Amino acid sequence: MIPLSKDIERVLSALRAGRLKVRVPRPSDLFRWKPRSFFHPYPELFIQTGGATDFECPADSFRLRTWEVCVMPTGVPHAETPIDGKTLFGTIVFMRARDGFLVHRASASPDGAIHASQAEHLVSSRGRSAFRYLDEVSAPVVEKHRSAFRQSLLEVFLVTALGELHRPSGGIASQSPLITEAEKLARTLLGNPDLSVAGIASTLGCSANYLSRRFHEERGMTLGAWITRERLEMARDLLSEQRHSISEIGWMCGFSSPSYFIRVFRQQAGFTPRAWREASIA
Repeated sequence: MIPLSKDIERVLSALRAGRLKVRVPRPSDLFRWKPRSFFHPYPELFIQTGGATDFECPADSFRLRTWEVCVMPTGVPHAETPIDGKTLFGTIVFMRARDGFLVHRASASPDGAIHASQAEHLVSSRGRSAFRYLDEVSAPVVEKHRSAFRQSLLEVFLVTALGELHRPSGGIASQSPLITEAEKLARTLLGNPDLSVAGIASTLGCSANYLSRRFHEERGMTLGAWITRERLEMARDLLSEQRHSISEIGWMCGFSSPSYFIRVFRQQAGFTPRAWREASIA
């Protein structure tokens, strides 16, 4: 399999040469669950390495072709349909992890399901700033400067990711395919209140007990505890800004009601979300 860095370098070269097509769906119906669609509290970057992907978003529908990229803005609901062409469907997807980057290759099964075939967890303090650059790609800019603005932000993101991939200290934590898939699926669905260990296990074709045991062996905690931790880390990050209300953040992070969000947050952090926000921005 071609190293992730080689494909990223190819995209970076095309970007610098002005030959890269970059798709950025318009923000619309943000943070709303729709059939077959997912949204995330951070932006994503898709690199199409084979075949194509049909994206359906509230304000845009388009086909991402081989060696084109898509920056999916924060909160935009999107459905993905894999398409085989002269080459088989393949993508590289960048997602923000709690402690850096999550990068995975994805392929498609005969039934049209998209799954990770190679994943790397890049533990990096640069993840937060890198994804802020990616978040700015969808910012409104006058048309004559839009292309250069997006290109510069995307270049910084890709160069940062490459630097982490090449870091000799080995900031990469590899996992078994089962746990990689479980984490990927959980991260995709963190904002869904119906997310459960049983549902993840069913999707992955194993029992909840088996998945829980394997997850605990590799990660040192139960999958349920990991999901709660990831949701609360996401909430803390969102609370550090004033863009969303407490209730909105609870909903975005998968808590079924504001009261449940407040209760769990206080149990884990020792503060209510409001008190934590006031202290963090003081």
